Amino acid sequence: MKTILYIFLFATSFVSAQNITTKLVDEENKPLAAISIEIETSAKKNYDLTSDENGIFNFEIEQASSFTIYIKEYGFQEFEQNFQTNKIKSPLTILLKKDESIDLKTVTISGQKPLIKRKIDRLEFNVENTPLQNLSAWDIVKNTPNVLVKNDQLSVRGNTQILVTINDKKTLMTEDQLKQLLENTEGSTVSSVEVITNPPAKYEASGSAIINIKMKQNVLSGYKGQFSTRYHQATYAKGMVGTSQSYNKNKWQLSGSYYFVNGKYMRSNFDVVTYDADKTRWESDMVRKTVAKAQHIYNFASQYTIDSLSNLQFGLNGYNNPASIGNYKVPTTIYSLDTNEIESYYLTQNHRKEFSNNFNAYLAYDKKFGKNNLTWTNNFSTRHYKESQDVLTQLHFINQPYKENYFLSKAKQDINLYATQLDYALTNDNFGLEAGLKYSFVKNDNDLDFFEKTTNQIDYQPEKSNVFNYKEQIFAAYISSNFKWEKWEAKAGLRTETTWINIISDNPYSKNNRTKTDFFPTAYLMYSFEKSGQLGLNYGKRIDRPNYNFLNPSKSYYNLFSYFQGDPTIKSTIIHNLSLTYTISDWNFEAYYRYEKNPAMELSIQNPETFETVYHFTNIKNGEAYGFNLSKNYNLKSWWKINLFAMAEYNKNYFFGTDQKTYKNDVVFYNVNLNTQIDLDTEKTFSISAGYVYNSKAIQASFDIGSSQNTYLILNKKLWDKRFEIGLTLNDIFRTDRNTIVTKYANQNQYFKDYRDTQYFILNLKYNFGNQKVKEAKQIEKTAEQNRI
Repeated sequence: MKTILYIFLFATSFVSAQNITTKLVDEENKPLAAISIEIETSAKKNYDLTSDENGIFNFEIEQASSFTIYIKEYGFQEFEQNFQTNKIKSPLTILLKKDESIDLKTVTISGQKPLIKRKIDRLEFNVENTPLQNLSAWDIVKNTPNVLVKNDQLSVRGNTQILVTINDKKTLMTEDQLKQLLENTEGSTVSSVEVITNPPAKYEASGSAIINIKMKQNVLSGYKGQFSTRYHQATYAKGMVGTSQSYNKNKWQLSGSYYFVNGKYMRSNFDVVTYDADKTRWESDMVRKTVAKAQHIYNFASQYTIDSLSNLQFGLNGYNNPASIGNYKVPTTIYSLDTNEIESYYLTQNHRKEFSNNFNAYLAYDKKFGKNNLTWTNNFSTRHYKESQDVLTQLHFINQPYKENYFLSKAKQDINLYATQLDYALTNDNFGLEAGLKYSFVKNDNDLDFFEKTTNQIDYQPEKSNVFNYKEQIFAAYISSNFKWEKWEAKAGLRTETTWINIISDNPYSKNNRTKTDFFPTAYLMYSFEKSGQLGLNYGKRIDRPNYNFLNPSKSYYNLFSYFQGDPTIKSTIIHNLSLTYTISDWNFEAYYRYEKNPAMELSIQNPETFETVYHFTNIKNGEAYGFNLSKNYNLKSWWKINLFAMAEYNKNYFFGTDQKTYKNDVVFYNVNLNTQIDLDTEKTFSISAGYVYNSKAIQASFDIGSSQNTYLILNKKLWDKRFEIGLTLNDIFRTDRNTIVTKYANQNQYFKDYRDTQYFILNLKYNFGNQKVKEAKQIEKTAEQNRI
């Protein structure tokens, strides 16, 4: 385990320098080797040192200066003392005393950085003062135990029904926007990542698991800032330029950031659909190129300390993309199964334009009185989305004359959300109590206008157009308590949510007004062995509500023969999680079981009568998973770390086929994530990270998803007293991060190959100025409803 050692030096005058030799020892006078040491002088001369095998390190300081040494080491008491250089004699010896009051209820299961802490309701992955902080926040999350990344989609233990929060605040972003935000977030600002596989009652019941990214906190006052730019080269180039600023003075904490992104995005699909009855095979080769010339990501957070016991927080953030423009040409060739020769073909030309704007704001008041805490939080969010497309299909079918089909569609979506929540907490040494109330309201309005060319004019088609309106209110209450005694710790809670939903759709016509109350219990029990590990058991019930877009029954056409359609009658997924955890030394083991009732997912269904492929979001019958995982961090040298995470899971889905029969799809899925970090110099200004990720075959209802693997390399160099930083990332070096997805049952026979442009290199340039230890203004938690936008 690495020691955190800060030495602050305050100069009073500039006179001759003095070389100070310092030795770190324990109570038995044994040297403490491989200690990471950071020194800052008043002359702005900085040192990054490591104590040698004898616990000794040297540094140079002006004789008239004073300096303070602060040491925080797990297993030892904190050390803090001020020294005057004219009153000390070199060598200086520092004694670290053992800490006899270590709380074994949150035992550290790895004695080396990065630390893995098993808490009663979560796994904490600590990265502070490790080489991982040379990476971006996105790379840190990808290297976190229990977290998997496939096609840029985050999952926990293979389950994608998750929430991602930053300092317990929900991000309210799409997957692409979240990835972009984390890629632009300095790893040095990340303290740890929490993986909450069974969230307690305090959290919204939505989502199977939570990934919480905890940012560093620092109490120093002042100003800091950063300018950064990035060049991203995949098939096409992308660029980013941005800045972040923070100011902390007296009662105010202010922080903000803005990023401008410009680039071209590519994704390719090769689709094959076989119609056995018609004895034809339809092959489509699609390359989607989208140009987004201006994307704006912004964030502002503030906190005003009213007094020592109360504060007020306000903030806003958003994402604006005024125009994403795509021009796609998709040739489709139809082969005869008997002769394997071309029978027919058609060409689809699609011109698509999208506009999107997300805005979120929050206001919160926090009050402490004794051991009690009261927090009132308000959130407001809007999303505006527009999409227009015109599609021309040139048809060359056997035994038919040449024909053209031309249609246009215009879609609009407006979502408005408001949520208010009141939380109460009581904290004692061995007992804690939490309780709260919440109300949220969502309004989702959608319009789809469809036009088609008939003879020589373009006419409005009411049978393919639709107006869809959705309203939702949720009333929630929870209570939770925890208790510690001797080597035991227990925690239990209950959350109830009453949901009122009103749905109106005119084509296809649907009207649904329903109210439902659900109860969500959670329970945790943990026993800590005497200095050797811990054993834990926990259970929780969760719910996964569908994305608002997936409730819309409008037919959104991709081309003449394929469209997406949601389901307004879709049911929320009920999830039961059961986990058994065991930690010993620096090993972490977990066995778990997950049951999902009515899981909702996107399916593709081919229609032999119309030759259409329908992408339909709907419920399947149920799903189950039995899994086991392990993680371990190796500290081979003070400058060389290796991290290992491995898991295996038996997963099965039961789904209804097009013939109304029930089918079973199952697989043994396994994942291996191996990465290493190496410091290439003693000052820790030059580092290299490399990793390998393997995902075996997986399933999703009727889909069989092929295996994939990714190999990456990251170089990072810091210059000018770490003010300037250059980073180079090489991702998917061997171009193996791609999938083949197959469906074959009854009269369904199709597969497609998907590639998301994952082979790329990124060049990052960053410049830091001001006091880099200034903490960021806190950002308040967003709601689960916001995450569904």
